[in-house]
Amino acid sequence: MDFLRQLGKKGGEFIVPSIMLAYATYYYMEVSGLPRREVNLLLIQPVYFVIVVAFTILVAAYVYSLLIGKPVSASGSEAGERKITNKAATVSFAVLTVAYVFGIEWVGFVISSWLYMALLLIFFSVKSWLIIVIFPAGTALFIHLTFDMWLSIPLPKGILF
Repeated sequence: MDFLRQLGKKGGEFIVPSIMLAYATYYYMEVSGLPRREVNLLLIQPVYFVIVVAFTILVAAYVYSLLIGKPVSASGSEAGERKITNKAATVSFAVLTVAYVFGIEWVGFVISSWLYMALLLIFFSVKSWLIIVIFPAGTALFIHLTFDMWLSIPLPKGILF
């Protein structure tokens, strides 16, 4: 009974993984019902398998930690006692994300994505200007080439193109 009580106290840790698993299961079932099942499941099947395995490992690790009486922490320290201390960075992240979502149509995918990632790196104290410039540019360019050129899925061009 104590085991179930402990699981109930920490059940909030399973909310996001459970939602991801539920949505992936729903999507998998919807896609498997479409014609040409084997073609449609080509992408979702491996992703779904990874999500199910990761969720199973998460639950198993948590149950194991409850049974032996030690909390599971990624860094070996008290992860549960860490708190967000940089509220400015949190607010900056939220504001930048909202601006990115609403500005992507106006500015275009490549430029807005580069700007978004570069500003995030600056706000989260990355010191290397090479990383701040090259990583976002490479990522945005890779996504643009993959979707726009290879898969022929158009991304927002914005007023600059």
